[in-house]
Amino acid sequence: MKKVDRNDVEKLSRGLATKAKIGNRNIGHRLTQKERILFEAAKRLGYLKLPLTSTRKNVIRIYQLWCSAEGRECIIHNPSPHSPA
Repeated sequence: MKKVDRNDVEKLSRGLATKAKIGNRNIGHRLTQKERILFEAAKRLGYLKLPLTSTRKNVIRIYQLWCSAEGRECIIHNPSPHSPA
């Protein structure tokens, strides 16, 4: 497995080439503006909280890579649509 760097994860999330050549052209990693807000909040809070509405897997992939680069546990909170958030 390639060593993941925080700068590479940031570049990947913006659709730029990375030094470590992480990512895949067949899989989109660039985050939309709403996904970027979720990702930045997750970095501050220490966990990713997904909204009840559908979210592309991009933000989950990027957050998992970020946690790997930081060497911390990847926590993702995905509330059920049938329970209060």
